[in-house]
Amino acid sequence: MQLAFRQKLSNGLSAVERVLGTARNPRMADEVEHSYDDKYLLTEFMTGGGLGAVMTDLEVLGLTGDKIQEVFAKAQNRSITLRFDAETACDFVKKETRKVENPTSLKTEVSGSENLNIKSKIVTKITEYFWNLSCTYSLSVYLGSDPKDSFLLLNDSSSTQLKTSTDSSPSPKSSKRDPIEISLSWLLGLLESCKMAFSINRNSKTCFTPRRNPDVEKVLEFGNLLTIWCSKVVSFFKQLRDLENRNRRTQSQWGSVDGVLIPVIPLLEDVNRNHLLIESGESIDTKTESVLSTSDQVMFQEEHRRSLAETISRVQKGFDAGIIKPQAVTVLVVMEVMTNTVLAIEQAVDYVESMLRNQLIAAIGKEVTAVDFRNYMDFHNRKIFAKDFETRPFSYAVRTNDHSPDGFFSIEQVRQESGEIDQPVLSVVKKIEGGSPMKFSLNASSKVTFTGSQYIHSVINYRFSTDVANYNLVASGRQFCGYVMVLGRIGGSDSFLPEHAIIIKDKSTLTIPLLMEEVPSSKQFKSAVESLSPEQQRFAKAYRSMQLESTLFGCCIFELRPQMERVLSLPVDSLIKEIKLTQDLTDLFLTYQISADLLSYQPDLCEDPSDVATAVKIEAVKNNVKAVQEIIQKAKDEELKELERIAEAERYRNRIKKKKSRSKGGGMQRVWCAEVMDECAEAMDECEELECCEKMCEFDDDDFENEAEPITECDEDPSAEEASACDERSNNEGSVNDEVVDKERPAKSKSIDLSSIPQQLEEKFEKLDPDDALLPTIIRIGTNWTLVSQK
Repeated sequence: MQLAFRQKLSNGLSAVERVLGTARNPRMADEVEHSYDDKYLLTEFMTGGGLGAVMTDLEVLGLTGDKIQEVFAKAQNRSITLRFDAETACDFVKKETRKVENPTSLKTEVSGSENLNIKSKIVTKITEYFWNLSCTYSLSVYLGSDPKDSFLLLNDSSSTQLKTSTDSSPSPKSSKRDPIEISLSWLLGLLESCKMAFSINRNSKTCFTPRRNPDVEKVLEFGNLLTIWCSKVVSFFKQLRDLENRNRRTQSQWGSVDGVLIPVIPLLEDVNRNHLLIESGESIDTKTESVLSTSDQVMFQEEHRRSLAETISRVQKGFDAGIIKPQAVTVLVVMEVMTNTVLAIEQAVDYVESMLRNQLIAAIGKEVTAVDFRNYMDFHNRKIFAKDFETRPFSYAVRTNDHSPDGFFSIEQVRQESGEIDQPVLSVVKKIEGGSPMKFSLNASSKVTFTGSQYIHSVINYRFSTDVANYNLVASGRQFCGYVMVLGRIGGSDSFLPEHAIIIKDKSTLTIPLLMEEVPSSKQFKSAVESLSPEQQRFAKAYRSMQLESTLFGCCIFELRPQMERVLSLPVDSLIKEIKLTQDLTDLFLTYQISADLLSYQPDLCEDPSDVATAVKIEAVKNNVKAVQEIIQKAKDEELKELERIAEAERYRNRIKKKKSRSKGGGMQRVWCAEVMDECAEAMDECEELECCEKMCEFDDDDFENEAEPITECDEDPSAEEASACDERSNNEGSVNDEVVDKERPAKSKSIDLSSIPQQLEEKFEKLDPDDALLPTIIRIGTNWTLVSQK
């Protein structure tokens, strides 16, 4: 768009030179040094010039200065509307029949006593129907809501004759078109003494740049409505012209309006050069701004008026007499010029905005992306926040007391698309020591109560309007270590609502995508529910309360080793160096669902557990683990033997089937074969040594003379054993301790209801965020998890 705009400007620079003279040398705005205020002045100069050109065009249509004064005198704060009315009619005139001879003739010679020459011609009978197509249109301005209280600007009527070969009318007999209207109240309200006075209110809070402000937005909005209005009017005349062209089988062209000067050109002058011309004695207006003067704008408007009249005269001469009369040609040319003027205004203000953007990029050295802006805000926050409130990376080591970490977890912002490494998000953190215990349910009969250090994080996601920020929760574990990560939401002052849980251990890294769902701000919510019914408002408020509480995303971390020490009645940190024992315990708990009562240390009734050495307790647990492992191994061996016995029996049955299929024994031999096979099966069931089965099953093909009958196979069904094993595992699951608590509980402090924090933030943001830019955000867990393990 900018390239096409520059090409149009280069075509109009010659006209500017004719208007301003050779002593002046205005150039494109980006080629002249200027100030930021000059950009506002340039935008006002171009926009005011474009709107002034629109008023000149409307004057050609009959809305002259005197007519405007007359309208203002009668308006009395009523709206002013420009209205186009049109009506068409198509009446039957006559029917004519004529004969048309074919220019070629057919000559026939007849031989005989006398030679005869016979000539024949083809005559076509044509019937034609003649129609009279007429149209009447008018342009008027009316006040308020009554179209009868109007001021007529112009009206005209025209007609032409159409000819068809059928008796069907080429156009509806009578058609009154819907009126085409546009409000001129805003445009005429800018006039001061019949002169356009457009300015930008730079003190407005919503004024950000010469392009992004309410005043320019109103200009563009009016321009869009004017373009639609012009296109509808032009469409009416084009339909008439196309109908006439199809009937006459001709093509009449509109002609170009490029010769009309559009006084919307982003030109600036070098102020220093003007001072030099003044010192040299040349006559030039003294000014301190680079923007062209008001007198220059007046000359541009006069040139626009002159070139418009010249173009109208030229286009009128190119039209044949028909349905489009000279008055209609004037309307068409003015409509196209106004459309071009609106487009020029839009491109000109976008050019100023683009120039401002390019200068900012040149000053910084790069185009600022959303990631760059977030980096800037992080740098800015480090400067303004006090040490206790400065943002910190959301990254934590999973550890107990002063021991080495068992792993790490963090929330990271995805930056791979920008070529950067993912970094933990920066958040404002508040640590709560000794907070009240919280609970969550494992199932209908089991609950977990936990306590420990609590951290409340608040993250501001800085982004552009079209930017989408992606975040991942990353958790990693170290070798021979592990922890449980539970994700969910805060359901109350002492309630945690788990949604997902996973064990991270042994050099594995888990990546979970986090989805951000923005909730309307408090002001947006109040504005939306203002006109709802009381019942709907109550429902909307209750639903929003649920949404705000859902913004509390929770992550709980439980280390495996301290919890195993507690359920096994072992002293604190007693399993730190017992790596193999810890691995065995983890395997028994997770894989086989063994009850902690079968593995824990149980003191004698007469001894005090505190007097027993740690090594003795560890040895007792090791013995319990060894005993359970032996039982499991024995069950595995028995299951393996059972499977081997079944497989071997199946193998020998298949061998018997093959031998039997090759045999040819009689009826008595077949009975003997079946008896031998039964003995083989019984022997395999009773004998552990498979060699005896081989001896019983050895026989030659010569023992049978006839083909043996098929034998029905009956495999052993292990479903009963499997069911009993499942029942045993289910019973073991139910024996897990219902409550798991940290080994050390710090002194209680004042309890904080975490579920009330979103509402408190809502009230504060409503007061402190006048731009309404902060939106509550719900964090949801993505479905595509990635787990990477190192061997």
